[in-house]
Amino acid sequence: MERRTGFIGAMFAALLAVTSLHAGAAQQIGRDFNHMTTGFPLSGGHAAAACESCHVGGVFKGTPRACDGCHAVGRRVVATPKNDRHIVTDAPCESCHFNTATWLGVRYNHGSAVTGQCKTCHNGRQASGKAGSHSTGNKATKSCDSCHRTFAWLPASWNHAGAAGVCSTCHVSGADVSAENRKPAGHTPAALKGQLECDSCHNYTAWSPNRYKHTSAAACSSCHNGTLAVGKSAGHVATTDECNQCHTTTTTWSGALGAKPSDHIPYNASASCSSCHVNGSVLRGASMHTHVSTYTCVTCHLKGNAYTRWGQDTKSIGHEGMKSGDDCSKSGCHAPAGSKGSAYVNWD
Repeated sequence: MERRTGFIGAMFAALLAVTSLHAGAAQQIGRDFNHMTTGFPLSGGHAAAACESCHVGGVFKGTPRACDGCHAVGRRVVATPKNDRHIVTDAPCESCHFNTATWLGVRYNHGSAVTGQCKTCHNGRQASGKAGSHSTGNKATKSCDSCHRTFAWLPASWNHAGAAGVCSTCHVSGADVSAENRKPAGHTPAALKGQLECDSCHNYTAWSPNRYKHTSAAACSSCHNGTLAVGKSAGHVATTDECNQCHTTTTTWSGALGAKPSDHIPYNASASCSSCHVNGSVLRGASMHTHVSTYTCVTCHLKGNAYTRWGQDTKSIGHEGMKSGDDCSKSGCHAPAGSKGSAYVNWD
């Protein structure tokens, strides 16, 4: 009996010695140990935590370093876990929580967010949801990212991706569009109302500057007639050609190709530039003369007149008995009187 009692006493003494050694070690570590040497600095809430709250049972080796090694249900180290209102995610805590002093000030990294699935979290419970003003129209039915960006709720603007050509579905009488963003009653000439979409002139980033984009294949004159859009000026060259025959840019009227000089050969009122100017060349002979038939030959072929720099053959008064007032086409000369055609270029 005495031997047994002595054995128990010896075991108790040994256990007491081990316990005292651990306590002394823990006390020594707590008092002098530099936690920075572990690569896990004690900051924020961790600085005030008791050593044994993390180093359970005095065990230091294997203490978790990742947040969810402690801040989760069922871990050896008991720390505040996610609450029942936390968003459903398996991302590490530090993806959103940037300090160890408080859970507040959290910011979700939306890089992994799925487009169109905002309400998965923004439901008013896990994260702020839609305001009461978002109860009708697109505000009620569309995903948050249709208008909002991930860095802030404001400024908010409708994401116009894929909206080309359908502007009027909202910007005429849409309930979600404010009055100042709807097409006003006097916006365009009556003839064009309902025919053009907003993006024919406007960019979705702003209403101004607003300039027709000229992407339509319609003839220039269908708009540039002086009513729907600016037309030819009072001193414009007499022509029925379309604007783009001479005006090569839609940004300015200046710099038109082939502007008619003041001494241009006169031509019939029914003729246009393209009647004679074809594919970079000028018609000659009978083809050209059909467009000057209302003028006498001497208008151009009498030496010294205003149109002799164009290379046509010219004659002076006295040519073959020619008198002042005579025309090249008089009877007995270059063509029967009153006739028009190839004889005008055949002087023999």
